[in-house]
Amino acid sequence: MTEEIAVHHWRFWPVLSLVFIFALSSPIIMLAAPIYYLQQGVEIIFISILSTALTITYSISPLILNKLSDILGRRNCVIIAMIGATIAELIFYITLDPLIFLIERLFEGFILGFFFPNLQASISDNAEIDHQKFLARFNLSWGIAGVFGLIFGAVFLSFINDLRFLFYINPIFLALNVFIAIFFFQEPIRDDQDGQKFEIEIQGLEDHQKLLKVSNLYIPVILPLLLVLGLSFASGNGTLLYPIKSEMLGYQPSSTYLLMVFATITQSLAMYLSNLANFKKLKLLTSLTLLIYAFMFIFFTISDFYIIFIVLFMLSGFFYGILYGTASKLFLTLNIIKNTSIYSSILESSIGLFFFISQIILGIVGGINVNIAYITLSIILLLIFFFNLIFLKNFKEM
Repeated sequence: MTEEIAVHHWRFWPVLSLVFIFALSSPIIMLAAPIYYLQQGVEIIFISILSTALTITYSISPLILNKLSDILGRRNCVIIAMIGATIAELIFYITLDPLIFLIERLFEGFILGFFFPNLQASISDNAEIDHQKFLARFNLSWGIAGVFGLIFGAVFLSFINDLRFLFYINPIFLALNVFIAIFFFQEPIRDDQDGQKFEIEIQGLEDHQKLLKVSNLYIPVILPLLLVLGLSFASGNGTLLYPIKSEMLGYQPSSTYLLMVFATITQSLAMYLSNLANFKKLKLLTSLTLLIYAFMFIFFTISDFYIIFIVLFMLSGFFYGILYGTASKLFLTLNIIKNTSIYSSILESSIGLFFFISQIILGIVGGINVNIAYITLSIILLLIFFFNLIFLKNFKEM
């Protein structure tokens, strides 16, 4: 059965559309929140909590909801997630009080435990497709959408200097996702779905050898978790540290969105390439990425020039894409090897948990001095680099 026939059986475009629209809207709120509440005089430590509130509950919800997802099905779970998130964000039209915003993000983080794990599992569950290629397209869609979302935020704030309107727009994007999830998203086609066996033809000797090679891999789970830990701390630059530094330097909020556009473009490219690269190259690439990443953030402490920040954000985005693309590929491979979807939940939960931890740590240190926070970030990434080298030795073919 060819990939073209498989796509005819199962529509992949609703998956791309769902992740594209959500990824387009996500950075709008992610960047608007710290800038808006900083302008309202909210303490930096509480801003870090507001910025990570969604990830507090998201760090556990994918694991808690994993069994329920298998019972309800991928489609029903995605619909529940989008309806719940849309209803939650309608509160933005009533109030943006920090405490209410915190409660909303906590609820949305929990309900999204039904969203991304089931979107990713719909790829690994599907018996008819090339998993690596479809994951690459999935991640590319996420990255491209992030670029458009950030451009939208930058252009919007160039004409309307009121961040509240960005909060008002976000629920509209989610409502569109509700429509797509209800009318177009499909259950993945499994080889035993509805008691019917699908004959899966391996496309030639090369594909057969690839399948055997994947099944013989031993991947320590700690390895992709270390990569997620690294990218979670690194993301604290764009979501917390730089917005603070930008306010101190007197840059307009739209300039922060523009920097994230450059970062997301290189991130998208790196994610796509890492999904297509073989594991031998990725082992070397991730090690170099963590090492260079660690020293790169030092330059944020000594530079005040916007052009330098553009270069640093482009590099940061590329390194982030390498780490995320490799981590997602490793977890998807574990799903295939173990014939389960639990690793999709582990990926999403670890992102939520580590992002929360990193933002709190960087928020506390950043409240003292933002440059000290950048140095702390560099030290943490350097430690992750050394731990990665230790566990990388156990990543091998059996």
